[in-house]
Amino acid sequence: MRKKSGKIWWVLPLVIGLVLWGMFFGQKSNNSKTQMVKIGKQWDKETFDQYWEDSFGLYVPFGMHYWADKAGFSIQACRFNLPKSSNIFDVLTLLREFRNQTIDIVVPPSIYGESLARILENKLDLPRETVVDAISDPGTWEDFGFNAQTWPVMIVPNTYNFSLQTDLDGFLKRMQRESDLFWNESRQEKLRVQKLSREEAVTIASIVQKESNKTDEYTTIAGVYINRLRIGMRLMADPTLVFIRGRGGRVYNKDKDLVSPYNTYKNKGLPPGPICIPSVAAIDAVLNYTEHPYLYFCAKSDFSGYHVFERHYRNHQKNARAFHRALNRLEKRRSNTGGNKKKEQRLSLFFFVFVVSI
Repeated sequence: MRKKSGKIWWVLPLVIGLVLWGMFFGQKSNNSKTQMVKIGKQWDKETFDQYWEDSFGLYVPFGMHYWADKAGFSIQACRFNLPKSSNIFDVLTLLREFRNQTIDIVVPPSIYGESLARILENKLDLPRETVVDAISDPGTWEDFGFNAQTWPVMIVPNTYNFSLQTDLDGFLKRMQRESDLFWNESRQEKLRVQKLSREEAVTIASIVQKESNKTDEYTTIAGVYINRLRIGMRLMADPTLVFIRGRGGRVYNKDKDLVSPYNTYKNKGLPPGPICIPSVAAIDAVLNYTEHPYLYFCAKSDFSGYHVFERHYRNHQKNARAFHRALNRLEKRRSNTGGNKKKEQRLSLFFFVFVVSI
């Protein structure tokens, strides 16, 4: 009896070892190629376990969450590439390796709420609709000292590193800290000299940002708008009409009748807030604007992207007429080119049908 019992005790560890080996090394994921693993920040144990079973065909006793915890990974947001036919041990190793994962988020200039929401959805797995609703909710900004119109003032374009666990509140608090660092004593002194608030400077910068893609013109354009503000003249900024309209393209006279507090053709002073998140270059251009007598500017008719600046309206009108004539010619050429292409397509279809019918 003792000899038989001894044999059983030798066999049992072997069986257990084989079972564990089969569980951790014998079972393979069913992905036929490298596949992205994406763990959500608010997943519970059941969701976590079901994800591995549904997406990769991996099942282990007690659930994947149990063994992941033993490996040092508590359920948290992470992303990594899982090689094809990976075993459980491979998965647990990768989960441990990518715990406390961070990600770089690029906040580019010239965007507004919808685009920012898409970035946060893609990078931090925050639902886009939730972010959009939060941005438009005044309550979101009360603790930050802004509102649903002035919030872009708090966002400074740059590349930031965030934990994948970051929620919307955490993102906004980080943006507030970065904004406070950006508005150092030197920039605040320039605001005081120009008698501008931070909100006013960033709002002007947002219009400058949308007026030109030539950064070397920014200080001159900023000077035009500041000159208009100082004499009580309406800003008459086309980008504000584009903002109201919600789409790009040529601005027409009918757009100037749009009813909105952002319509700078109808309303004096600045709009209620920035029309985009302006670049650092645009903000600094406002703080260091060029002093000059110009009150008007118009895009050059050579379509170089640069502008011609004028002090008197009659000269501005000449420049505007020249630009619009050039723009009309360009649109006409494009229309004719498009028409010729359609004719060519119709002729090609005709000959194709003719050849097939033969």
